[in-house]
Amino acid sequence: MRFGHQAPRTDHWSMEEVEALSTKEIIRKLRSFGVDFNRKQFLEDVRWFYSACELADHWKTIYTITLGWFDENFVWMAAIVLWQRLAPGVITSEQLDEMMQRGYDFKEEGKVKESCNLWLEVWEHLKKRFSPDMSDIEDTRSVFSGMQSLYNWCQDLEMELFNAGVEDATFYERRIEYCHDFYRMFPDTDSQVIENMMRGEAESYFFIGEKEKGEEAFKKMIEVFPESAWGYIHWGDMYWLFMRNEKLPPLDYDKAEKIFRMGLAKATSDREVILDRLRSLEEKKKEKVRQDKK
Repeated sequence: MRFGHQAPRTDHWSMEEVEALSTKEIIRKLRSFGVDFNRKQFLEDVRWFYSACELADHWKTIYTITLGWFDENFVWMAAIVLWQRLAPGVITSEQLDEMMQRGYDFKEEGKVKESCNLWLEVWEHLKKRFSPDMSDIEDTRSVFSGMQSLYNWCQDLEMELFNAGVEDATFYERRIEYCHDFYRMFPDTDSQVIENMMRGEAESYFFIGEKEKGEEAFKKMIEVFPESAWGYIHWGDMYWLFMRNEKLPPLDYDKAEKIFRMGLAKATSDREVILDRLRSLEEKKKEKVRQDKK
């Protein structure tokens, strides 16, 4: 294909058009625009940039690039396609973003386990980008930018791991690992998010039959957040609210009440929720007494 003899374009490039070109044609086209593309340098550059679009922006700063109106998006599309072809083992932010969106599609289709599997793969790739100085999930914007903010997506992943665990308990184990990873790596994230991650870890231990570890995890949670009602609420719920199975501890209204009253003594927020739990618990206890008398 001899680009120099083509008529000027009358519409913008599409990704499908760029993907239809051979690697040599894409490189030739880039060079015609002023990008002094060198394959060896490109393979070095992909180790320094997380995003193909960032690499394309870098080209614009070091080369004098001349683009027609309808060619303006060719450079970043070319960077994406060449990255996929020449460095398929190096995952780009664009690929991670696409995987995230596919996970949301799975979620909407009711394929929760597929969504979680894909998102956990994304998480493993992202972890390689995180550095010790990133103590708040918001600090990670420098290493990933996509349609979803990591602040929101990370919370969605925690919730979907719970939903997947209802179908397959192995996802509770993966939820434990994920939640622990999160609050350990990003302790300065918004406290409500940290609290939710610690709660997710603690209750998941109960759901897989690890009561002692669950107890310790809830104790740790209320040590960190003693004034929040929700640690006591979720901890107490483990002993009465859920339908009993071989994994959860036996029904224990007294244990639940003790935990709730501990919460009333220490919590400064959402105390009305604890009071609601205690009222519901009292009704359950009375109902059990009536059933036992029959």
